[in-house]
Amino acid sequence: MFRKNNLKKMDRKTKIFIINNLIIFLLAAIAVPVTLIVGSRTTRLDNSPYPYWMHIVSFTLLSAIFMGLVAGISAFTTLFAKLRGMPVPGKKAMRNWYLAASTASMITCLTVVCFLAPMRVAKGGNYFDPLLETMFFLHFFNPVFSVITYILTADKTKITFKTLFLSALPFIIYSAVYALCVIVFKVWPDFYGLTFDGKYYLVPIVFIVFVIVSNCITAGIIKLGNVLQK
Repeated sequence: MFRKNNLKKMDRKTKIFIINNLIIFLLAAIAVPVTLIVGSRTTRLDNSPYPYWMHIVSFTLLSAIFMGLVAGISAFTTLFAKLRGMPVPGKKAMRNWYLAASTASMITCLTVVCFLAPMRVAKGGNYFDPLLETMFFLHFFNPVFSVITYILTADKTKITFKTLFLSALPFIIYSAVYALCVIVFKVWPDFYGLTFDGKYYLVPIVFIVFVIVSNCITAGIIKLGNVLQK
């Protein structure tokens, strides 16, 4: 049975967690379909020969969908439990999923900010092209906002091999699918250029680098969260 008093009794941290995740969920629910239907400034500037809906296979959109779903489930589950006056079910699992989704989103964000945007400048373009329109939410706002939400609201967490592995798992799975579809079955174009025009021996190196980056992102998020919870 829901009780209004339970809503009033919610602590500030829980309210921030619910509200922030509802924002992330709603922005993803709007930005992803709009990008797939009408495209974005980024896709138009790239003169992509493929329909916008085919961009669903990109890590950007898949990580945004993943983050949006995790944020939505986290918000509604927490709200439901608090209104019922009961403990949040699967809180530890929810935290691990949230870390994994935040890490995947931040891989997208850092890749754009530190690599793709500077590449546009080198080619005579605008640094902010990948951060305009819906891509602002998918490439930057949602990833950063999810990390801020975690470090402000999460309980103290230990950095373990299991935590690091689970957080890197979305990227590992995507990399395996990408390699199969691009290199083995050749049903996808190498839209990220990870094969370096046939230099396949570089692919494992890139994979290892990204796994290390993923682990660093996860460890950094946990460390920041632990510092703020002192």
